[in-house]
Amino acid sequence: MCLAIPVKIIKLKGKMAEVEDSHGQKTVHLALIKRPKIGDYLLAHGDLAISKIDKKEAKEIIKLNQCLSN
Repeated sequence: MCLAIPVKIIKLKGKMAEVEDSHGQKTVHLALIKRPKIGDYLLAHGDLAISKIDKKEAKEIIKLNQCLSN
């Protein structure tokens, strides 16, 4: 099963963003994201950012994912 995971934008490069998650850093495409900025949290699936989420929601999802993987 594939899930979208929360990531945090650490660098912007045009329509791409370098993001960080619990596994490290990667690059995602921002075609679906309006007005992205450094520090925003996103849901990403593979190399595509799907939507913006707030920090509280991101932390809740991360916590739930950790519980499910144990």
